[in-house]
Amino acid sequence: MPAGEDDDGAFINYPDTDLADPRWNASSTPWHALYFKDGYARLRQAKRRWDPRDVFRHPLSVPAA
Repeated sequence: MPAGEDDDGAFINYPDTDLADPRWNASSTPWHALYFKDGYARLRQAKRRWDPRDVFRHPLSVPAA
């Protein structure tokens, strides 16, 4: 199911860790697409450059690797 009205995004100031768990996220849209949409690949590049040791993180942050 493509992103639609019910699963078009998530509020970044509220990290809902259930979205990363396929048992709870039944939308078939990955958590990173809900939060970052098409910008996820660029955010991963920036993270690898500026924070390669993953110092700045939370449960749903962009991974360094």
